[in-house]
Amino acid sequence: MNLRKILTYALIAGSAALMSAQNRIVIDPLFEYPTAPESMDGLQERSEYLLEHFWDNMDFKNKSTVDQNALNDAFSVYSAPMRFADAAKVDTSVQKLLSSISKNPALSLQFAKAAEESLYGPRAYYWNDDIFLRFVDNVLSNKSIKKERKLRYQRIKTQLVNTLQGSVPPGFDYVTPAGKTAHYHPNGVITVIEFGDPDCDDCRHAKLRMDTDIRFSTLVDKGKVNVLFIYVDPEEGWEEKLKDYPSKWHVGASEEVADIYDIRNTPSIYVIDKEGHVAAKNTDVNTAIAIASAAAEQ
Repeated sequence: MNLRKILTYALIAGSAALMSAQNRIVIDPLFEYPTAPESMDGLQERSEYLLEHFWDNMDFKNKSTVDQNALNDAFSVYSAPMRFADAAKVDTSVQKLLSSISKNPALSLQFAKAAEESLYGPRAYYWNDDIFLRFVDNVLSNKSIKKERKLRYQRIKTQLVNTLQGSVPPGFDYVTPAGKTAHYHPNGVITVIEFGDPDCDDCRHAKLRMDTDIRFSTLVDKGKVNVLFIYVDPEEGWEEKLKDYPSKWHVGASEEVADIYDIRNTPSIYVIDKEGHVAAKNTDVNTAIAIASAAAEQ
């Protein structure tokens, strides 16, 4: 069975057992999940049907909290069709859902947690900052939710809004191994920024890949691509750990950048294009190399 058929089956079945099987946990669903009519053949058509009708059997009038694990499971099934539906249909579905929970502070918080699990966190099926932010905003705008419950979501919003795909990220200061303060800001040169820890295996692998890729390294040597490595939350003696980094790279450490940038991975790799926009973020090193190299050679 190919990947397309597997995804289609998952969307049609809509069962909690199927979506939670990866974790080998059987969760009783909050309600009966819908299935697309057999007369619908197209993946997009089926996806849009599920988005339109997914929450039809949810009792939104009940003001009490629901089982968070069951809600997380439901949201994971709900969010799967978003990848295959028209953007306008996704928007309509999300807006309808938010309208149903906006006056319920308990459910607003629970749905924000569920959206985080499916669209933002480390176990997410896929990341979608724009949709997740709508559930964050729903929490932040609810006057019945205490301020202290909002602090974490406000921090996440700041990080995401600063670094949305296509946006111009803010500049930031960092300290070089020589002890000087340097400043990064988009400057018209394609830049790969790696936020990481020089002791982590994946970070060392990313460094090796960028340093040994002949095509990429040549572009760096010619000044067509900049590489910036930032040690996030450095430990004492960090300067020594950065001394063997390529001489053409800009390297340093920052204790504040994690407050303003969305750094979900270690390493967290960004590509900033010539116009200063975020071309990719939290991507793998091979993708970053490919995007930066192709853009620099145009």
